[in-house]
Amino acid sequence: MLDFIVKPMTAIFQSLHLFIEQMGVTGGVSYVLAIFIFTLAIRLLILPLTIKGSKSNAKMQEIQPELKKIQEKYKGNPEKLQVESSKLMKDNKVSMLGGCIPSLLPLPILFALYYVFREIPNTGNVSFLWISDIFKADKYHILPVLAALGTYLPTILMTKSMPKNDSSPMNMGTMNIMMSGMMGVMAWNFQSILVMYWIIGGVIQLVQTYFVNYLPYQKKLALKTKEEALIVSEKVKKATPKTRKR
Repeated sequence: MLDFIVKPMTAIFQSLHLFIEQMGVTGGVSYVLAIFIFTLAIRLLILPLTIKGSKSNAKMQEIQPELKKIQEKYKGNPEKLQVESSKLMKDNKVSMLGGCIPSLLPLPILFALYYVFREIPNTGNVSFLWISDIFKADKYHILPVLAALGTYLPTILMTKSMPKNDSSPMNMGTMNIMMSGMMGVMAWNFQSILVMYWIIGGVIQLVQTYFVNYLPYQKKLALKTKEEALIVSEKVKKATPKTRKR
């Protein structure tokens, strides 16, 4: 079913690895360098979509209080509720699919790469650092832990980049832990090179989230705090009686 994407990806990865070997880099380092460049290229390709999705998710959190008011107001009228909710999201340029789909894109690529690395001819034990063979699971299980962390840290930073909202049915921290745990369990038996793809992607996602979401949100909060301080200062000045000059 994934042949239409597995075969081109296999050809691209093998060509990239061959190019790196021709540059004089061999062994496990050549494969790790190839997967790093490959992951970086994929992330750059889907970067516009992921940025759009991240901004859409942040905007969705911002309008949650208004959305909750609409839900309470029209809870007995499903048709009106749908119309008003859609209008609110349209006015704020928010899309449910726009926020979800980009964040799910790395997963089908991960599953496709699983078959890509199965297609690569057996090259013997290709070691790297503590890993005896990068085409087999990490027997020390260090990579699965790093994969879980690589999933958890970007979601934590994303949560800190959004307005606090108590209307969510499930605590975001719980969801983040569940997602990270699931990825760690999946990575337990995955090929080490496949887990490396996910870890590298997680680091790239962390950097992206910091610059695209966290930093702008912190600047926005600082500006809001400054404006509120100025308003309070003006109110204090107006409330303070002026002393007359003698």
